[in-house]
Amino acid sequence: MLIFIPNIDFEKINKKTLFVITRPFWSSKGWTNQSEEKSNWNISNDYQYTNEISNAAVYLIPKPINTYTKSQLVEINSICQAQNIKAVGYVSGDFGSDFGHFKNIIFFRMGGFKSKLSSNNKGFPVSLSDHFERIYNKKEIDVRTKSELPVIGFCGHADISFVKKNKEYLKFLKENIKRFFKKPFRKDYEPLFASAFERAKLLHSFEQSNQVKTNFIYRKNYRAGANTEQERTKTTLEYYDNIKNSDYVVCVRGAGNFSVRLYETLMMGRIPVFVNTDCLLPFDNFIDWKKHVVWVEWEERKKIADVVAKFHQNIEDKDFVKMQIENRKLWKETLSVKNILEFIKNDI
Repeated sequence: MLIFIPNIDFEKINKKTLFVITRPFWSSKGWTNQSEEKSNWNISNDYQYTNEISNAAVYLIPKPINTYTKSQLVEINSICQAQNIKAVGYVSGDFGSDFGHFKNIIFFRMGGFKSKLSSNNKGFPVSLSDHFERIYNKKEIDVRTKSELPVIGFCGHADISFVKKNKEYLKFLKENIKRFFKKPFRKDYEPLFASAFERAKLLHSFEQSNQVKTNFIYRKNYRAGANTEQERTKTTLEYYDNIKNSDYVVCVRGAGNFSVRLYETLMMGRIPVFVNTDCLLPFDNFIDWKKHVVWVEWEERKKIADVVAKFHQNIEDKDFVKMQIENRKLWKETLSVKNILEFIKNDI
């Protein structure tokens, strides 16, 4: 597949801010097929950069969609319509702003609400290094055998404080006020959601159940407020040990309507308890997500312990082991940059 990427100011750009699937073609002097990045990302020669848009099968928008004006997006859409190809871009940040519908532009994003966005908005996975291999120096996960009661894990920011709840609400109110003054009759206002407060309530539901065992570490701040490298190393190990030593891990949205923990749990070969808050999940036309998670709709959250206990009771021992292996495989082989390009090729 030939890929066109427009030129940018390579001297001023931080490559980490670029759309991750453009980075294999990045060099400090311009887009190239000879980049060291390409081999680092394990991208095959089936994917080649071209500087001639007339030869390209797809147009990759390198910088976050949030940094482009509407007129710039209109121009990109017009160019792609003339060439009869699609442009693919990435919406960064937590909030789920609607950037409009363009016939020839696909917006990948982690945040946003599925029911509120047009079909040209698609879910995108969180990009992660393989922390399992890095921390534990292993290729294969240690699978857990099925015990009588499921062990439910969580390590992270969860706080029942009403003061913190109101602070989180205030953040969303400020964002919605900004949107109101830009365009009052828009439909993409952010619902008020106090993530730390709501997580704590979910964890308490598990703690009150005699059908499960809990393995929870409550943090008052993001990453336990770690400031030094030593503190970050310690809390990171505690975080991944918590996932490793659990059967299931509670995964619910944070400030944005997506869960980084979902992908970290898959990476570790464990089973996410995915609380769906109208999320955009990646490649849901290819991936049957309900085969990889215990799925709980937000409206059913008060029954979450019962849902997980019933799932655990009904799953066969061999299927419990298989699900862990398949989840690690899904993260490693499907949600990588190499395979994201394959999905895009198939989709267009």
